Amino acid sequence: MRRRLLFLCTCTGLELMTAVGVTAYLTYLGQATLALISAIVFAKIIVFHFVIDIYDRLKSKKKSCSCNALKP
Repeated sequence: MRRRLLFLCTCTGLELMTAVGVTAYLTYLGQATLALISAIVFAKIIVFHFVIDIYDRLKSKKKSCSCNALKP
């Protein structure tokens, strides 16, 4: 539960909430074209941050494994 709550405070979590809010509001106003454009732009940013996050996790896991292998 704590991990999920901390996710909401990260950059990706804030971007996700903003994307949903902006897209929903534009849809509510009847601006379907602008809602689609904003969804596409936000999707690219969010996917980029998820890729970077996964890369950092894999890199840190690999680094910790190699350090443990060196210890007798």
